Amino acid sequence: MLGLLFAGNMLLVNAQPPECRAELCWSVSPAFCVSATPEQSCEAQLRVSWNSSKVQDLCLYFAQQQMQCWQQAQQGQWQQLLSWSGKTEVRLQNDTQVLLHKELIVLSRQPEKRRRLVAPWSVF
Repeated sequence: MLGLLFAGNMLLVNAQPPECRAELCWSVSPAFCVSATPEQSCEAQLRVSWNSSKVQDLCLYFAQQQMQCWQQAQQGQWQQLLSWSGKTEVRLQNDTQVLLHKELIVLSRQPEKRRRLVAPWSVF
């Protein structure tokens, strides 16, 4: 019993994201969303948090749309209920360049239709 408790605690410790030692770090969740069908868009509460070792002016973009900007900040948090379909990009950038980006993926519960390997009229 004690072994199971210890193993469960070790899994919780290992499930935490590793500490970021870079100059600019961020967390985006969820990284993927599940929809009922491949054609259906996905809706989720998107959360972004970031921190920097230096003061910066940064803006967050979701699918080419500016969502939030921070002026002279070392950290920031943002969340909003959003809907997207297919692959969509989230970016954190300053005035001149994209500093961080992540692709959000939509998965489907319904598998894509498989192509027949044999023509329907084949006798083999």
